[in-house]
Amino acid sequence: MTNSEHYKLKEEFLNEWPLSRIQDLKLEEYTNLDKTSFCYWVEARTNLLGSIWGGSAYKFGIYKRRDKSKEVLNGNRMTDDEYAWHSKYGKTREEAFSTIKLILLKIVESAQNNDLESIDKLNLGDAYKWKIAFLYNDFKIVNIYKWDNLYNAAEFLGFSGDVKSYPALNSFILQKKEPEQDYFDFTQLLWNKSETENNEFINNEENNSFDLSNPNQIFYGPPGTGKTHKINSFLNSAKKTETKEPITTIKVDRHKTFWHLAPGQGGYLWNDLKNGNRLGYEWCSVSLGNLNDLDKKQTENFKMRTYFSDVKQGDYLCIISGKKFYGIAEALHGYDFSKAIASGFDFQTIEVKWVKIFDTPELLSASYTPTFGKLNGGKRWNSLIQALQENNIVFDDVTPIESAKMVMQSNNSIFTTFHQSFSYEDFIEGIKPDLDDNDEIKYNIEDGLFKIACDRAANLAGFEDLNDALKSPKEIVKAKFEVSEPFYLFIDEINRGNISQIFGELITLIEKDKRLGQVNETRVTLPYSKNEIQFSVPPNLYIIGTMNTADRSVEALDTALRRRFSFIEMLPDRKVIENKAFSDYPRADIMGKINTRIELLLDRNYTLGHSYFMKENFKNSFINEIIPLLQEYFYSDYSKIGLILGKGFVREKKTPKDKDVFADFYGIDDIDIQKTFELIPFDELNFDDAIQLL
Repeated sequence: MTNSEHYKLKEEFLNEWPLSRIQDLKLEEYTNLDKTSFCYWVEARTNLLGSIWGGSAYKFGIYKRRDKSKEVLNGNRMTDDEYAWHSKYGKTREEAFSTIKLILLKIVESAQNNDLESIDKLNLGDAYKWKIAFLYNDFKIVNIYKWDNLYNAAEFLGFSGDVKSYPALNSFILQKKEPEQDYFDFTQLLWNKSETENNEFINNEENNSFDLSNPNQIFYGPPGTGKTHKINSFLNSAKKTETKEPITTIKVDRHKTFWHLAPGQGGYLWNDLKNGNRLGYEWCSVSLGNLNDLDKKQTENFKMRTYFSDVKQGDYLCIISGKKFYGIAEALHGYDFSKAIASGFDFQTIEVKWVKIFDTPELLSASYTPTFGKLNGGKRWNSLIQALQENNIVFDDVTPIESAKMVMQSNNSIFTTFHQSFSYEDFIEGIKPDLDDNDEIKYNIEDGLFKIACDRAANLAGFEDLNDALKSPKEIVKAKFEVSEPFYLFIDEINRGNISQIFGELITLIEKDKRLGQVNETRVTLPYSKNEIQFSVPPNLYIIGTMNTADRSVEALDTALRRRFSFIEMLPDRKVIENKAFSDYPRADIMGKINTRIELLLDRNYTLGHSYFMKENFKNSFINEIIPLLQEYFYSDYSKIGLILGKGFVREKKTPKDKDVFADFYGIDDIDIQKTFELIPFDELNFDDAIQLL
């Protein structure tokens, strides 16, 4: 597109949407499903004046919904089925649009007056509001609207500092433009540079990005070579940079059971329960009182015995009434109905310690009506997790591996680990049991991890979900996904799962050219949901797997998987150890000796990664990690382990030489007693001397 065409496009926008039309703007003009709305013009029709693709449609404040079947699961978002909007703008579509229209008029007015500071303070999606400001401004605003791109452009021109103001960066950049230089020539140079910075991939430990040339990758190598570390480094850095809002982390053990408990009708018991550090269960007409007063034959009594006695020590109780999530408590003991009666406790109560009490409890978009029930695994649980996530609240497990998994709450990634029982139903979709509002079991088709990842990848590209993308015109799909940020599905230990069973028919769909909007786009009907809209995989979904070659070699993998993934080998790297400059032992040399010997006795798939040699307490990691791994490799054949570690760690076992120790067995006495070996007990071991003899 030539510069003259750029100027003409901007003029066309202003002719279509003059200030007078904005002043009389109707909701149907602002957002609709045709290609005529104000939002469509700003995002799509004027895309060549600077892209704002990506993110969800909530960036417009309010939008008309294409897929009305999708539930809006968030306390900060509202819908009347036809429209969806941020609740901060109003309780109804009319209130929300009225607020947004006032903001829109303020943007236009401020842009025409070059008042960038006022625009910066307005509460609307950043990229969206700055695109509007550019369109109504006389080229005193840089047509780079996303903060990261703008900052990269400023750095390219020599900016350094910690400024977090769009107006300040905008001013700095425009000062660098030569008077005779055309505006679009200048900004096109900046666009090219900022996009290069964002997409650059450097394969080293300090960079936590991934090569975007292939959407399907597997990092493979011996244990301890940094495969999972690379993923965790990316997740940790993403978690720190993705959101401007502080994240509230709730420490829990997600292996435990989570229960939903209502604190009385309308939450009237909440203060009593909270202040007494006891949680209780109210049934129908049974009010707060002594258990001895209850009729033992009441149905409610039976239900209390049946349900509440399932709570065990260490379980978590989520206190929810309607849309209010009051807090989370951990049970200090299990419930024993008989003991409760004997002790005269107030109705059915359990002592608890509070894990988290929410100051502003209205966090949920859907009401939770049951009085009591299990949360884990069902739709309510998924809705709860998503609602908390949207409020920047995440569960973080107390165990290291679960802590890593919980970064799946990140905006652009999901982490999981395959295992032998992982199934198609877990990964794609399946029929799962759930309790309805009457605590009756019913069966629903639930999305698996992969379908959830596809939905979130489509959302990251600017669609409501994958169905929205599948319904959209091809040119819109292509344009949005071309500029979308990647969404990552990380699969640790991918080789431990039955790949052909887990992926099923979708193993073909993950190929780069068969994804949504690509040259050989392929869609399929899923066997359970059988939606009218067929399923396809978004092109911005990157599947990153890891595999430990000590468990299984690449050659042994499913052929279909091998053809569709690129494999990046990660081997033990002595430079990583040398860069740490350890002064206690020659750790890189020790790793080299051990791995040379392992490779000769087994093969290089079983060598030890550098991470085993980088722990602060080297002796402890050697004894508790390296030696047990060698025992596993060689099935406790200590002669082989001795060839690896030497006489300092392994010695000949003292065995009786006298053949009289054997039973009298038909005169057989030509017994050749073999040499046997054993590890030197650690309390007898001189570690420094043993390392010298290695």
